[in-house]
Amino acid sequence: MTGTNTSNVFGITTDRAQLAAGCTYADLTTSGRVHDKLANYFNRSCVLRNAAGTAIWPVIGDDARATSFGNSGVGIVFGPDQRNFDIVLIKRTSLKALREAANLEFRTEFFNAFNTTQFSNPGTNVSAATFGTISSTAVNPRIIQFALKLNF
Repeated sequence: MTGTNTSNVFGITTDRAQLAAGCTYADLTTSGRVHDKLANYFNRSCVLRNAAGTAIWPVIGDDARATSFGNSGVGIVFGPDQRNFDIVLIKRTSLKALREAANLEFRTEFFNAFNTTQFSNPGTNVSAATFGTISSTAVNPRIIQFALKLNF
């Protein structure tokens, strides 16, 4: 989780988010089903914000403007899980008329066989309006493919 911090004393504008006091990494993700939290995947109150709702960082300079890096770590949250099942059904028929080991193979392949919706990761920029919003899917819907193969 990062944010745009133009007041960083070190001149780096993309900083790690600053967690609010009392919030742990376990509190960052909203509980419940992914379908129910598409617009609020992250707990916005766990990111330090001013009265206007803008993400802020701790002030370290005497000018009351210069800030430091945020205190959140790398890889502290996980996006939605992925459940993808691919299935293949094969039927081989012997063709001894062509050759001793010849056969005809009919294949049916199901990609994302159970047509499970799999969401992309939510927005992780705490300064953006899309923070914590999931706006797309990661995998195609079910795809079925047929094939006929002659082995000789």
